[in-house]
Amino acid sequence: MSAKTFLPLFLSLSSMAALAAPVADNNKPAGKLIEAHSCEVYTGGCTCSSEEPQGGRYMLQVFDLSGGSYQGVDLTGLKVAVVEASGQNLAETGTHADSAVVYLPENSSAAQQTALVAWLKSNDSNLSASKIQTRVAPISLTGSGATVDVQVGQFASLKAVSLLDCADRSCGEELWYEPSIPTSRYTIALNQQSTVTEPLLQLKWNESGKRGVFVARFGDSARNLFVLSSEWCGASGRLF
Repeated sequence: MSAKTFLPLFLSLSSMAALAAPVADNNKPAGKLIEAHSCEVYTGGCTCSSEEPQGGRYMLQVFDLSGGSYQGVDLTGLKVAVVEASGQNLAETGTHADSAVVYLPENSSAAQQTALVAWLKSNDSNLSASKIQTRVAPISLTGSGATVDVQVGQFASLKAVSLLDCADRSCGEELWYEPSIPTSRYTIALNQQSTVTEPLLQLKWNESGKRGVFVARFGDSARNLFVLSSEWCGASGRLF
């Protein structure tokens, strides 16, 4: 496997100075994304190669839509989550989920729920050929400084933290993957602890200590721009 992008351990903060605040694009859905993989997405080549065949078979996504609509239905203020399972590494481009569960927000109408599922399928090629089941569940996505917490009913939880601490990095790292959907900008976080228990998928997935979480924004004009952790939790230009 060849790396898409090589990232030095430290990037110049001055290169981030030109980043502007996100701007909505023609009322398309926009907001924040947390995407956790069962493999490391920012690591050394040996680790990536060892995980590649089986390590990335699961993925958890949580979307917090700050605005936008789909198929004429307003989605502003809604959150939606997805758990995907596959025999392939879902971090790889061109793979797809064998099955998935979409968690729809409790405060959504029937029309909004239909639009959310349609938007997810149109936006994520992983879902296009998969068997999708749905649940209605409370969805929480909160951020505080360098930490993000996710709770999806009784089915999934995640705590991710910034990579600012050098203890969470090692020499020779590369960025091997990008988020599975088009984003405006993103960074990498450490999966401090996550648990997914989904009977519909016969899935129990526990993870900790992996640099396998994307923290991202989607829906503005930029495209898949990697930024430093400081853009997330620093004094200026927060991602989250």
